[in-house]
Amino acid sequence: LYFSYYELTETHKNAIRAIRKIKYFVARRKFQQARKPYDVRDVIEQYSQGHLNMMVRIKELQRRLDQTLGKPGQYQTHNRKGHSMTIGSRLCRVEMQVVPCLFCYFD
Repeated sequence: LYFSYYELTETHKNAIRAIRKIKYFVARRKFQQARKPYDVRDVIEQYSQGHLNMMVRIKELQRRLDQTLGKPGQYQTHNRKGHSMTIGSRLCRVEMQVVPCLFCYFD
C-alpha cells in the first residue's frame, strides 16, 4: 500500500522520521564498532578456538573412517609390517568384500 507524500498526516511523517533516525543511529554504531582495531588477545583466542574445533572434527572423521574401513594395522600381513595401508587401499578392500570389484587394484 503506497501513499503520496501529501496524503500522509503529520503524525505519520514524524513516525517515519523517527524510524529513519533510529536506523541511522544503529547503522552508525555498527560502523563505529567495525572500525575499532582488533585486540590481539581476542584474535589469538578466536584462532585457538577455531583450531581446536578443527582438530576435534578431524579426530571425529578419523574415528568414523576407522570404524567404517577398519583400523590401519588391522589388515597388515607379516610380510608388509612397517607399511601402513592408505585410506584408498582400505576402501578398496571393503568394496571387494561387499561387491566383487574388477577395477580395484592395490599393492
